[in-house]
Amino acid sequence: MKRSTSLLLVFLFAGFAFGQTAVTPPEGPPPMMPPHRGMEGPGMGIGRSLMKVVTGAPYSADITNTLVQTLADGNTIQRTTTGRVARDAQGRTYVQENIRQGPFTSAPTTLIFITDPVAGYAYTLHTSEHTATKHPFKAPPAGQARSDMPRHPEGNNATVVETDLGIQSVGGVTAQGKSITRTIQAGAIGNTMPLVSKTETWYSPELQVAVKSVHTDPRIGESTYTLTNIQRGNPDPSLFQIPQGYSVRDVPNFRGPGGPGGPPPPGPPQE
Repeated sequence: MKRSTSLLLVFLFAGFAFGQTAVTPPEGPPPMMPPHRGMEGPGMGIGRSLMKVVTGAPYSADITNTLVQTLADGNTIQRTTTGRVARDAQGRTYVQENIRQGPFTSAPTTLIFITDPVAGYAYTLHTSEHTATKHPFKAPPAGQARSDMPRHPEGNNATVVETDLGIQSVGGVTAQGKSITRTIQAGAIGNTMPLVSKTETWYSPELQVAVKSVHTDPRIGESTYTLTNIQRGNPDPSLFQIPQGYSVRDVPNFRGPGGPGGPPPPGPPQE
């Protein structure tokens, strides 16, 4: 039962970005996990990244993801997950997510995801069981990077306006800001009035990651992702290694993020 529960968690958090505890419609808030694991690219906005291994830009930082939902009666629900992210100069990445609540977590759970593009493998660590799964990791050739763009069922009934927010310091790094407002016209999805959602992203060209993103949607609430305590330079090499005492199981045909034929590693969805 423990193993089944752990695997369920892995695929749920991989598919819904490692920590989002609410099932959301296609244009819901950004998933709780950021666009990390070494797969970022400029122009991504708040979006999931192109499949590109980032080298020569090592860093580490703390992650906070918060989703605040306001109910019709004025009540509010807040969910917060925290974690840690790191990337070395060769593009290896480490993501730790501390999951404290949700329908599949009766107790606090810590999941760790390691990608090693040098060796060509990715790992998922189950800290409570001291086990790890290992699967092949391969980025597409240059010029053939895949994007994981969301599908918007309202199609041409949505109006999108993009705004350049300029450049400012966010979390101690220089970041480029971008705002995207999406308006779903009345009647497009059964709505009697227009629905307006907005995303705001601050992207660091130096680190090639989004350092802050905020998504608001009247159907879901407000989702905020931030990087804090950003440290430049190579992190501890042990982060990218399987700890001693862990048993490792191979999953050769894994088709999830980073796997052969699978989607890109998840991150906040793009407008």
